Amino acid sequence: MNFFINQAMGLGNSGVEHAEFYRAERFKQAKLPFRFLFLNLVPELHRAMDRWGLHDSEVLNLWEYLVLGESYLKKGLVHRTKPQKNVMITDNTNTNRKQEFVTDSGMRVIQHFYKGPDKQHPDNPVLQVGISRVELYLERTGERKVMYQVENDTHRGSNVVNIHLFNERGRHLFFRNLYGLHRYFFEKVDRAYHGNSNFIIDRGEFADDVLMQNRIPNSKIVYIVHADQLANRDDPKYPLWNDHYEYMLEHLHQVDRVVTATKLQRDDLLIDDPSARDIVTAIPVGGVRDGITQQSGRKAHRPFRLITASRLAAEKHVDIAIKAVANLHNQGLKINFDIYGQGEEQEKLEKTIKEQHAEEYVHLKGLSHDLENIYPNYDAFVSTSFSEGFGLTYIEALNAGLPVVTFDARFGAQELIQNGVNGYLVNLKRTDDDYNVEQIQVALHKLITGNYSKLQAATSKSVAEFQDQITADKWRKLINGLRTSK
Repeated sequence: MNFFINQAMGLGNSGVEHAEFYRAERFKQAKLPFRFLFLNLVPELHRAMDRWGLHDSEVLNLWEYLVLGESYLKKGLVHRTKPQKNVMITDNTNTNRKQEFVTDSGMRVIQHFYKGPDKQHPDNPVLQVGISRVELYLERTGERKVMYQVENDTHRGSNVVNIHLFNERGRHLFFRNLYGLHRYFFEKVDRAYHGNSNFIIDRGEFADDVLMQNRIPNSKIVYIVHADQLANRDDPKYPLWNDHYEYMLEHLHQVDRVVTATKLQRDDLLIDDPSARDIVTAIPVGGVRDGITQQSGRKAHRPFRLITASRLAAEKHVDIAIKAVANLHNQGLKINFDIYGQGEEQEKLEKTIKEQHAEEYVHLKGLSHDLENIYPNYDAFVSTSFSEGFGLTYIEALNAGLPVVTFDARFGAQELIQNGVNGYLVNLKRTDDDYNVEQIQVALHKLITGNYSKLQAATSKSVAEFQDQITADKWRKLINGLRTSK
């Protein structure tokens, strides 16, 4: 069985989760079996699965297994329960002390709260309220199945410790921390599917070291690199690693395969270890439907219609695009800019729009699950992200006939955008936003006032190699090759 390992998924997700969803569809296309493994307690897991089109039989959650029992490992969640609303108990100072709720998987979750000094930030004089202990019950029988503590530490943050499993196949089991519990879970799913497991790691925290140390017999490990493996390469001799991939990079030859999203990132990773050439491969984490629609070189709308789509997060720097569009508007160009997505930066972006007096032509459109049908209503796509491991939205936009304007950043933009052919790549200075605004502004001006039809005609042809069947074939070859090679 092929297991996709992640910590959680939700109603809104990052590019990592969307890459997993896309891979699941390609595994179906290649007739490769799979299960999602989620390690965190996710109260709204099945509601989120419904939103993203995952079936109950395709997902295994650690905590649901510990409550629901052995049959869950093979079948997933068989019967859903009507979730019950939160019941919060407070003390006479109106401080939260206990919360209870029932999930749609049939778990009663009881969370106990503490009030005390900030252990993670000792200099903070404000008393904190947080979860100190959690109990999980099987709602159908009222049986307590799990209890654990949440420990806060100045250096290690918040950690799950002292985990008790009650009546786990007739035994009371204890785990000091998540390392041992995750190992127990991985061994259980491996045994449930008769061994020869392929563990495909999407988020390595609490998984990579567990699986690489004392390897489960006959298992294989495939590590997915979703972002730049380096924080920077300013010093070619001593590059600074991305913390998320440090363990993998230090134990590269213990991994059966490392999968990057682009060929450029594969080549870059091999700079630091050329001997890993047979380990590292590139498979796209997104793509387009089979059969490319040739673009005819249509004319742009007037006013020019510009779109972006991403999480509204600081690292996406959407405010740079807003300022560039406002400058163009102030120069007399007729342009509308729609921003799709949601996230913690929404209020900041609303403020930026007001400061630029751009309310009439820049709009926050919210989250959409139908971008495929929205893109054709626009003329071009802009991204101001400083780094994209792949850039799924770039491919979607190009396939819909939209030229892309973005920064010349590692790795997705450099692989997908051909400067002056299907869009424009512009220079980036990470510490100079005024410079970055000007660069995006100049490129958009060139696109709008130049030979737009020529760039538009080249868009979909440029993503032909990213058709779904081609990616499915790459995964079939990789998975089947795990048992015939290293």
